[in-house]
Amino acid sequence: MKVFLMTAATILLLGGCTTKTVITPPTSTSPPIVVEPQIEPAIASPKQSIWTASGKFSVRVIDQNGKKKGGSVYFVWQQNNQDYQVILTGPLGQGRTTLIGNTEYVTMQSAKTGELTTASPEDLFEQSFGWTAPVSYLKYWLEALPATSDAVPTYDANGQLQSLREGLWQADFIKYQSSNNQLVPQKIMVTGPNLNMTVLISDWQPNLSAL
Repeated sequence: MKVFLMTAATILLLGGCTTKTVITPPTSTSPPIVVEPQIEPAIASPKQSIWTASGKFSVRVIDQNGKKKGGSVYFVWQQNNQDYQVILTGPLGQGRTTLIGNTEYVTMQSAKTGELTTASPEDLFEQSFGWTAPVSYLKYWLEALPATSDAVPTYDANGQLQSLREGLWQADFIKYQSSNNQLVPQKIMVTGPNLNMTVLISDWQPNLSAL
């Protein structure tokens, strides 16, 4: 089956929205009481978009054996609404590695691992490389969007996303670039359990035909 590309990003994903109930006491002049509903963290609903991004991941990790590793891998990420294809080349990609998936499954193809399919790209990275990265989130982060309903974002005075805290992961949006009259990330710093990763996006193009 021919599947189109985000992980990004990852990658990827259901979410929900919540509403706030405001209760105003009838005889009090105190400010309204805002009742925050309890929500479960969930992957956000996939944004309907078609785009291609390319660049480089520079990674420093501690693998499952406690060994420190570092290096770079070049990527081409193609997102076609919920479908994605990510091609990784370089030392950390162990040659050429291809991820093909959507919100229900992901398949990894490489000379070293052969073909592996699971529901989670993070599991595939753990099995294949001995370390993991927030691949499911990257689809959203490459568009400067939160990936989950419990994300904690910060914005600058112009409303541009500066950082995201999502579970165990922190994404800092260091630099933006203009592409087809819109601002998209150019440099993202990602930190998390046993991982420091710099994402450099050299090219980001919307509405390109996927593979």
